[in-house]
Amino acid sequence: MFSARSEDPSRTRAVRVVIAGGEPLFVEAMGRAVRQCPRLQLAGEATEGRGALDLVRALAPEVAVLGPALGDLDGDRILDLVALEKVPTRLVFVGDRLDQAVAYDRLGKGAACLLTTVAGAEELCDAILTAAAGDVFLAREVHPILASEIRLRTSDDRPVLSVREREVLRRLAAGERGPAMARALHLSESTVKTHLHHLYDKLEVSDRAAAVAVAMRRGLLE
Repeated sequence: MFSARSEDPSRTRAVRVVIAGGEPLFVEAMGRAVRQCPRLQLAGEATEGRGALDLVRALAPEVAVLGPALGDLDGDRILDLVALEKVPTRLVFVGDRLDQAVAYDRLGKGAACLLTTVAGAEELCDAILTAAAGDVFLAREVHPILASEIRLRTSDDRPVLSVREREVLRRLAAGERGPAMARALHLSESTVKTHLHHLYDKLEVSDRAAAVAVAMRRGLLE
């Protein structure tokens, strides 16, 4: 579900912001922070990913703040669709757990800002205004994480796996089959098969047992 807010004519020059998160407390806290900043206008709120995407498509706000646990449509998929549909909205991600591969890939796909859930109202306001201006804003905690991922990707000959491929590989090593992966990742079985084929190609193997063995030997499951 989502709700759209009518614009206040006196604030038409303010940066319009949409907020989405699976936790009501998150949406409430982010909304309060936005309202405290006179240069921002809260344009709408959503409690799940599908509602967030609907708001972004309908309102084309300058910035959308996406929190964790979006449910039916995760932040990475929203990022892909916004880029594919050429929606001008810039995306600010706020997460409670920073994964270095996720951070790296989101920036590579065009995310404007990466924050943690400990960000205060002032930092959030700065991040949103930075995003609206077309720049990138990274929380201090993100810097060493990105540095680690960059070093990992350039330090040896290990293949570069996407975030989704890494998740499929972890589940493969845990013994999950295709249908279970599809349900857990909210993907079709054909999409999971495509990720598996890409993994096999990158690892230069032909079956799941060999893929796991090579991944363990090359440190891809650490």
